[in-house]
Amino acid sequence: MLITVTGGIGSGKTRFALKYAAQISREGVYLSTGDHDPVIPELPSAHYRAIQAGNGLRLAELVTQINRESNLFLADQRIVIVDSLTSWMAAGFRAAEDLDQQRLETQHLLDALLSYQGKILVITNEMHGSLYPSEEERIFAARMASVNRILQTHAEQMYMLVSGLVIDLKAQQVRYEDEGR
Repeated sequence: MLITVTGGIGSGKTRFALKYAAQISREGVYLSTGDHDPVIPELPSAHYRAIQAGNGLRLAELVTQINRESNLFLADQRIVIVDSLTSWMAAGFRAAEDLDQQRLETQHLLDALLSYQGKILVITNEMHGSLYPSEEERIFAARMASVNRILQTHAEQMYMLVSGLVIDLKAQQVRYEDEGR
């Protein structure tokens, strides 16, 4: 089960995600880059553990490792929380040598997230452009927006936070279908 939480910086995504995770799962793993507020929000219970992986570890490998080591019979009782996908992608984007390597890394990451067996909650940022973005910023924003669109098509639940207000996007969605016009 894929759940996404999106919004702007400082909108309350992490706090909401942890509280929500505690409502739907007895135990969890909180994967953090540690690049946000210096105080990690208090985890919901003793059955939640935090892994501050930083931007050095590749998220795809970490999620795949957790998936391999997990007991499939207990998968519904546990949740993995990724905070934040945007930070991990930005680190990978900076470390890649060229656009082809960036595309491969992005696909590898999407494959790991979408193949996870069990509950996974992905915290991501909405991408907003600046008036005069550099070419690198433009490419990253477009890639991140594309990843967010792919995740939302697979997510069973999707929430957006705006100034601490939670909006259930799947309940509010308006479908746009291009009929080839």
